Amino acid sequence: MPKRLLLDIGPIAGGHGARGIGSYVRGLIQAVEEWPAERQQQVWALTVPGVTPGLFEGRTVQPRLLGLRPVDLGWILGSSVMGRAARTAGADLVHSTDPHRPARLPAVRQVVTAYDLIPLLEPGVLNSWQPHHRHAYRLYLEQLRRADVVIAISRATVADLVERLGIPESRTSIVYPVIRAPLVAGRTPVPEPTFLYVGALDAHKQPGLAIGALAEFRRAHAGGSLRLVGPSTSEQRTRLRRQVESLGLSGNVSFEGRVSDEKLDEAFATATALLVTSRIEGFGLPGVEAVLRGLPVVAVDTAAARETLGSAAVLVPPDAGAIAEAMASPQPVPDSVRNAMASRFSSRAAADALWAAYERAFG
Repeated sequence: MPKRLLLDIGPIAGGHGARGIGSYVRGLIQAVEEWPAERQQQVWALTVPGVTPGLFEGRTVQPRLLGLRPVDLGWILGSSVMGRAARTAGADLVHSTDPHRPARLPAVRQVVTAYDLIPLLEPGVLNSWQPHHRHAYRLYLEQLRRADVVIAISRATVADLVERLGIPESRTSIVYPVIRAPLVAGRTPVPEPTFLYVGALDAHKQPGLAIGALAEFRRAHAGGSLRLVGPSTSEQRTRLRRQVESLGLSGNVSFEGRVSDEKLDEAFATATALLVTSRIEGFGLPGVEAVLRGLPVVAVDTAAARETLGSAAVLVPPDAGAIAEAMASPQPVPDSVRNAMASRFSSRAAADALWAAYERAFG
């Protein structure tokens, strides 16, 4: 009898649904769609009530409790909900994709996805959380340590798993995100140099460094603006606006918050270059999306940037002056680079890597 897998696709709904974890899990679904039909039949989906992708019609488990906000009660109910769902599906293997819903499942083999270890590597992040959120994260780290196979989204994440959690590299597999950004033949940048930052305004992403780089650029070129696109807290915006005012950049920096896919496409299409200023990332989605759209990228040189962008971006030290210098001469993205990147982060590539990981986990 073929072995059966239960895949948690719950993150495609709710707060993570738009980008981030939800985007990654949608990529897993696209990868499964690439498999032969008989292989697809081995996969059941664990999902919230009312969300059933057609691929899993007749093969879903939809516990009512899965609809509760994971950050509030998911860590308490995770083991119970996931264990019961595995029994309902008759699963030999469970793939857990939501770090907010850690589960101990002694009766079945388990694959767990690791996106990054930023809360562990950035103490300020973990310390800012409520005590029960910190406890849930520690349970998730233990889940990673116990997993039969850990699927990481990059080699950079694998290195952190080995170094910080002591997980043997032999128990890890890399399944890159599926990125379906349009391969654009031409762009229409606005006349004045306009630089783009895409991502949350979190400290580890260093949006202040992008603002500082714009100030350096304007000193040398008497022009230029910066669009900050992504979610933020009022405290983050207040702090960064103070920096903008102190540098005399009022009117040259816009805080645009979350935007629709259409607005994001417009921002990519009209920008002069994307600035990637993170000091640490598990992957770095905006940089790859920019390259696929033909938008030049200036990125701080990190392990994740070297792995995902490499020569497709200009990699610089985490210094405002160095970033500003690169902003002055953005490097065009050759079609050959875009095509190679599209293949590397395609659903076909993810399909092969995902099945290889599952085969290892089945044992």
